Amino acid sequence: MSAGALRTERLTAARDQTFDAVIIGGGVNGACLYNRLCREGYRVALLDRGDFACGTSQASAMMVWGGLLYLRCFDLGSVYRFSRARDSMIREMGDLISPRVFRYCTAPGAVLGKYVVLGGLYAYWLIGHFNRRHPALEAHYPEERLLAQSAGSLTYEEAVLKMSDSRFVLHWIVPHTLPRAVALNYCAVDGGDFAQSEGVWRLRAQDRLGTSQIEIRSRLVVNCAGVWTDQVNAAFAIQSPYKHALSKGVYISFPRPSDHEIPLIFESGAHGDVMTSVPWGPVAMWGPTETAIDDADQGFVAAPEDVRFLLDQRNRCLKAESRKEDILALRCGVRPLAVKTNYNKNVYPLELSRRFRIATDPWRPWISTYGGKLTGCTLLAAKVAAAARPFLPSPPTVVPRPRPQGAVPRTPFPGLEKPVPDPAWCKAREFCCTLEDYLRRRTNIAQWLPRGGLGRHDENLPHLRAVCLVLANGDGEAAEADLARYRTQVA
Repeated sequence: MSAGALRTERLTAARDQTFDAVIIGGGVNGACLYNRLCREGYRVALLDRGDFACGTSQASAMMVWGGLLYLRCFDLGSVYRFSRARDSMIREMGDLISPRVFRYCTAPGAVLGKYVVLGGLYAYWLIGHFNRRHPALEAHYPEERLLAQSAGSLTYEEAVLKMSDSRFVLHWIVPHTLPRAVALNYCAVDGGDFAQSEGVWRLRAQDRLGTSQIEIRSRLVVNCAGVWTDQVNAAFAIQSPYKHALSKGVYISFPRPSDHEIPLIFESGAHGDVMTSVPWGPVAMWGPTETAIDDADQGFVAAPEDVRFLLDQRNRCLKAESRKEDILALRCGVRPLAVKTNYNKNVYPLELSRRFRIATDPWRPWISTYGGKLTGCTLLAAKVAAAARPFLPSPPTVVPRPRPQGAVPRTPFPGLEKPVPDPAWCKAREFCCTLEDYLRRRTNIAQWLPRGGLGRHDENLPHLRAVCLVLANGDGEAAEADLARYRTQVA
């Protein structure tokens, strides 16, 4: 079956049944919840107005950490919960997540003495039940030659995603099949109401790849729209005790030196913040920034001052000069931070918790999720599933098995040493609809090669044109239009 026919079948399945739950938002929280409810046997639809993982979930540093940040404010309960979640994810998702040593680089005259930091790392290790490699002092290390100055380092262990945050989101979605599980990207919910007499939500959904509008019925709606949660709630007149404060975070990527294999952490001075250099394939990501913002959509664009700040910090910490023209890629995301509705303080974003919150509407079957991060996605899914059960029917005694996921076929791409997922496979099995979907989220091409994969001088243009033809089922006019849109976007 062609990708177009399969999408039509998904739209038909979304229209022709009543779901137990509709999840709005296909980021990491929505996808993880979708997986959980599908595995429990419920009829579930997952809808996103853009591509899956096209918001904050494509812009992380891909670190699965146990809540070290919360030691600063002595929130030991959060440290314990996130450490347990991290260790559970390492055990249960070894094909996606691996332990990784991190190196905290100390410099002469650092604000925090190395022994103070070491004491904090040992406390972190203890709260995590000694499950990770113990902290250690290292006077000399391979990456030392990269640093502008060094007074030794401290190592401790966390975990990282093996592929990317976008593919981590996809892995929760792709195993589940029609008709009971329906996942639709580029499907915008733009209104609807709750039919009290029927006990059913009637949602208006627009297919953004076509012209059709369909009605989707569901007993329960779960708002997992991330930074857009408040906007979705407002559209349905949903009131909540929580809202989001927003913080923009930007990373810039450079070619990775061959001996830079361990994530490096540096003090950045103000607010007790840090800078990190995170190896990822052939690049090293440098960042992040922390900037409080009011508009989520504007937050996904890196401003010139963000880039200047990151370059200044990198040149302060590393020996080799970094210039703007050396940057391979930008990663810009917006962190949704859960706060009370009456919150109006002007504080630095790091002082706000990354913990998630859940709110159930007292009058209608609607659950809203706030905050959260990669490490807590399974915890959030479990909490929401428990909160949803009063609104759901008894699940079937026989639950459909998820579709087995074989090895993803791979193909070479110019400029990369390792092959990447095949575009035909991504189109048929992974909801890949556009060139940007393929380059940015089904593969890492757009983050590993200059100008979003085009190359510094458009040298990869013929290869991208061939990818567009695959995605457009051989329609040359549609392929050229997709390529032109992407080139305009990158420029």
